[in-house]
Amino acid sequence: MKKIYLPLALAATLALGACSSDNVVDNGGSNPIDLSKGGFVKMSLNLPTDNNRGSRAELNDTLKDGLANEYGIKNAYLVLFEGIDENNKENEAKFKGAYELENSDFRDFEAVGDDPNHVTITKRIAFANGTKPQSGRKLFALVVLNNNNLFTVNATKHELTFDDTKVDAAAYKSTSNFINFSKALASTSTDGTTPFASNVATNGIFMTNAPLCTEPGGATAPSTDAKIKTLADVTNNIYTTEAEAKSKPAAEIYVERAVAKVTVQSKSKTNALEVNKNISYKLYNWAVDNTNKKSYIVRQYDNNWNKLYSDKAAGANKYRFVWDTPVNPNATEANKRYRTAFAQDPEYLTTTDSTKYNQMGNNASMTLKTTFGDNAPQYCNENTFKVEAQNQDQTTRVVLGVKMSEPGTDTYDKDLYTINDNKEVVYTKATLAERLKNILLQESDVKDWVAKHATDASFDITFDTDKAGETTITKATFKGKTTTPGATEEKLESFTTKFDNALPNIVRYKGGVAYYAVRIKHFGDSDTPWNKEGQNVTAGGNSNIYNTSSTDSENWFLGRYGVVRNNWYDISVNKIQTLGDATIPAFTNDPDDVLENYISVSINVLSWSKHTQGADL
Repeated sequence: MKKIYLPLALAATLALGACSSDNVVDNGGSNPIDLSKGGFVKMSLNLPTDNNRGSRAELNDTLKDGLANEYGIKNAYLVLFEGIDENNKENEAKFKGAYELENSDFRDFEAVGDDPNHVTITKRIAFANGTKPQSGRKLFALVVLNNNNLFTVNATKHELTFDDTKVDAAAYKSTSNFINFSKALASTSTDGTTPFASNVATNGIFMTNAPLCTEPGGATAPSTDAKIKTLADVTNNIYTTEAEAKSKPAAEIYVERAVAKVTVQSKSKTNALEVNKNISYKLYNWAVDNTNKKSYIVRQYDNNWNKLYSDKAAGANKYRFVWDTPVNPNATEANKRYRTAFAQDPEYLTTTDSTKYNQMGNNASMTLKTTFGDNAPQYCNENTFKVEAQNQDQTTRVVLGVKMSEPGTDTYDKDLYTINDNKEVVYTKATLAERLKNILLQESDVKDWVAKHATDASFDITFDTDKAGETTITKATFKGKTTTPGATEEKLESFTTKFDNALPNIVRYKGGVAYYAVRIKHFGDSDTPWNKEGQNVTAGGNSNIYNTSSTDSENWFLGRYGVVRNNWYDISVNKIQTLGDATIPAFTNDPDDVLENYISVSINVLSWSKHTQGADL
C-alpha cells in the first residue's frame, strides 16, 4: 500500500459551524440547516494517486506512485464559494470564506481503514461577519494543499490574501468570484523554479481541486450536456451534529498537483552512435528548459475540447480530452466524474516570445543536473498552446548532455572536434592536429621552415576560449628553436590563408559532451499520431508539416506537444544517431515535428500521470 505522509492523520470529517442565527443553508430539502447550532460538512479528500487516475488505452506501463514527498500535506486550506449549480455557473460563485486547517482538525485516522487515497478533516468555522448564504444558493468547496507561501488566511475575518510579490490576483481583488480566484497568476522565481514546488521536501507540492467531466470520453464523445466541475458541492453534506456527519456520505473532492513532473532514466550500459559505431555514449546531465514563467492557481479546461475527435487514433483514444473510467466508480451514474486531460495556460491564446519562458541560455541560474531516475525529478509549470503555435520555441523541452568516448576507445572526458559541420567524422586533439598539420604543409614556406627545423620543430593547437562546448576557431602553430644556445627563439605561426579556406569551422566539444533537445509530448503518438510518409509532408511551416485544414488540425493534433500539471513525463533514450550540438541547442520557430531526428526517445505518460518518451537524435 502506498504511504502518504501527512502532518497528522489520513482521515477525519470536515465540520462547518457558525455563530450567527442568520446562517442558514438550504440543503435542497424541506429542513434547512441552522448553522447557529453548529453545522458539520463531511468531506473526503482524494489525493492524486494512480488508483484514481482513470484510464487511457495507451497508459499500459507499470504504474508508479512517485516519491513520498509528492503526496505529503504540509498545510491545508478550505476555501468556500457561494453560487448556483446550473448552466455551468460555477465560475460565477462568490468567495465566502477561507479557513486554515490546524493540527487539531485531523482525527479519526482509523475511519478509512486501508484506503490510502482519502483524507478527511474536522473543522468548525464561522462565516465572515456572520453573513448567511442567500436562499436557493449553494456552498462549494475548494481545497488547497501546501500553499508554498503564495497566500495567507486571516483566522478572524476568514479572508484569503495572495502575496503580491508571487501572485498577480488583480482581477480577484476587484471581483472575488471563483474564475478570478482560479486565474490568479503565480510567477516563477529568478532561478526558474516553479512557485508550486519551491521546496518539495519542506513545503510539499501545491494542490487544488481537479476539473472533472460529468461524462466519459475515450471511445465515445461526451454529450453537449456534459459539464466540467472543479468545485465540490457540499450543500447536501451539512449535518447538525458531528456524529451524524460521520455516519453519512461525504462530499468527494479530487485534488491534483499544480506542476508537471519530468524524469530522465539513465541506462547503466554504454551504447554506440548509429552513424559511428566507434564512439560510445552515456548520459551525463539534463534539465527541463523553456518552461512557463507563469501559471494559473487552478487548472483551466475548455469544455469545447470534449468534442475534438481524431479518426487517426486508436478507438479508445479518439476523444482524448476526457478519460473513460470514472475516478469514483462506485458512485451513481449521475454522480460519476471523469478526469480531463489538457489545460489552457496563461499564454495559450497568444503567440509568445522568449521573454515568456525560462530558458537556460538566458538564465545563468538554470543549470543541468547530473542525477537521473525516478528519485531525481524536476518540476515545471504547465505549458500548452494551439496547433499553429506548436513550434520548437514554444515547447517545453529537456536538454540532455551526453558524454562521447574518444573514437575506438572507452575513454571519456576528453575534448572532441568536428570540422565544417560534419558530425559523422569526430576528431581527438591528436587526430585534429595531424589533419591541420597536413593542410599547412601544403604551404611552401611552411615546408621550408619545417625542413630547417627538422630536429626541433613541434606542432600545437591553441584555442581562443576554454569555455565548455563553445564553437572555437583554432590557431594552428609550428614552433621551433635553433640549436645554437642563446639564440633568439624562431617561430612560424598563424599560417591561415589556406587553413581558413579549407577548415573554416572547427567545433570543440568540451569534455566530449554533446547536447540534444527533446521536446516533450503530451498526447504523443498514440492519441495524436503524425505520419510524415502518409501525409506527404515537406519541410516548412506547420501548414505543411501537419498538412490539414484548421478544423482537422485541432481535432488531430491539439495537445500533441506540451506539458500539463499533475502529469509525469518520463524520458528514456532509445538510441542516438549522431553527434549533437557543442552548446545548448538554439531555439527556432520550426514545427515541433521534424523530418530528421538525431535522437530517439520514449515518453511514458501516467497519472501521477506519467509520460515516457522516446526520440531519435
